[in-house]
Amino acid sequence: MPVLPSPAAASSERPLRRSAAWLATLFLALVCVSLLMVEGWSSYTARKTYLNDATTSTVNMARALSDHAEASLDLADTILAGLVERYDHGELRDDPQRLQAVLASTVSRTKSLQGMFLFDADGRYLLNSLAQPLTDIDVADRAYFLYHRDHADKQAHIGSAVRSRSSGVWVIPVSRRLNHADGSFAGVALATVRIAYFRTFYESFAVGAHGTIFLASDRGQLILRRPFNEHDIGADISGEPIFRLWQQKGETGSAILTANFDHVERLYTYRHLRNYPLLIAVALSKDEVLAPWRASALAGGAGTLALLAVLVALGMRMIGQLIERDRLQRELRDAKTALEDNNAALQLLALSDGLTGLANRRHFDQRLDSEFKRAMRERTPIAMVMVDVDYFKKFNDHHGHVEGDAALQMVAKAVMAGQRRPGDVAARYGGEEFAILLPDTDLAGALAVAEQVRLAIAAAAFAHGASPFRILTVSAGVHAFVPQRGQSVRALVEAADRGLYQAKAEGRNGVCAEPVELA
Repeated sequence: MPVLPSPAAASSERPLRRSAAWLATLFLALVCVSLLMVEGWSSYTARKTYLNDATTSTVNMARALSDHAEASLDLADTILAGLVERYDHGELRDDPQRLQAVLASTVSRTKSLQGMFLFDADGRYLLNSLAQPLTDIDVADRAYFLYHRDHADKQAHIGSAVRSRSSGVWVIPVSRRLNHADGSFAGVALATVRIAYFRTFYESFAVGAHGTIFLASDRGQLILRRPFNEHDIGADISGEPIFRLWQQKGETGSAILTANFDHVERLYTYRHLRNYPLLIAVALSKDEVLAPWRASALAGGAGTLALLAVLVALGMRMIGQLIERDRLQRELRDAKTALEDNNAALQLLALSDGLTGLANRRHFDQRLDSEFKRAMRERTPIAMVMVDVDYFKKFNDHHGHVEGDAALQMVAKAVMAGQRRPGDVAARYGGEEFAILLPDTDLAGALAVAEQVRLAIAAAAFAHGASPFRILTVSAGVHAFVPQRGQSVRALVEAADRGLYQAKAEGRNGVCAEPVELA
């Protein structure tokens, strides 16, 4: 008759077998997860590379497009400025035929220009670059004409896209004001830039089937968009995400956005022209950019899954191996975790003040020493603010120590707000005294921090019945200098302390600075 194991023996073996099986399963799972993570990271990195390359491409295209637009408008404005100067010197009056010939020659040699015109104060044609005169057309209702009539400046004005009344083509008006000798409005000089010129240039860029390029005014009025549709000209796109991005980020930027215009998700890069109120943007379809990556990711994923299937089949045969070390390793991990937690707690206690939560004196002295050496090495200024609560002993005697602790906590919050940058350190220096270390800060900056702390504490209006101010106040001493060889940290501390005593001597609730020593 077989001998059965005792229940106690069986129960002791089951945890052992479960532990070994768990470890083997975990190992296999870790291998599988690692492979998946490697494949996932590789796929993610490849995806990021595709997007970064696309971003670089759109940035370069946006720069080229904006430079082209700037150059085109600069050329039109330069020619226009010359025309205004000729007008001011009386060439229209003295030799209009010659001036008309100059305009016609200039336009014929400038591919971007559709025409050049002079209008009188009533919007009637004075002169144009066309062969035939225009007598039955006026532009008094045009936005650019109304702008110059109502604005005295003679700077170039870029108007919204309009259909030319002389040729019927879409143009961008570039205009300047004409003045009489007394400065009154005499009319408008106009150069019209062909939108077709920009369209031809935009179509030379490879942006894919669903990519886009557009040029719009600051007000969100569309001038030109690729793919081109004449009905899009003048459309209001101020509500598009790209305009909100420009308003948030400034002159240039990139982001993945979904356009309200056609609901296509694209990688956009925009640039605002330096000298003109125009915004240009180029965008590539995210789907098109990532199409090669998707094919590569699918192939790589299929290979990884096949490899995982083989590993799982082999790993299942290892599950039966019992590993006795499981319990010891688990205990070792637990002990290590507990030790790390204890060390972290001890380190926190060693470097912070228990009442206020600020750095304690030990932490402050360590940072002061290291920052002082750095300032001496890099020849940068370092500043220190010493803050002391006014009449604090009387406060404790009058209100009690519990209220005294609350007062110190309130002051600590204001002192902590004096930390402007990651390198700044606010600390409880001792008792009712606090300190703020301000690396790379001059005396003016340190004084501003100290005054902000003093005002914040005064604004809290914390009652102090034993103070002549009737509220809790502080005095502060400030010093800042560029440390020189041979100087010690003590020089900075003592100088700030002297400033504090001076503030106390001058009646408290104030900020005083020890004068900076010049090297």
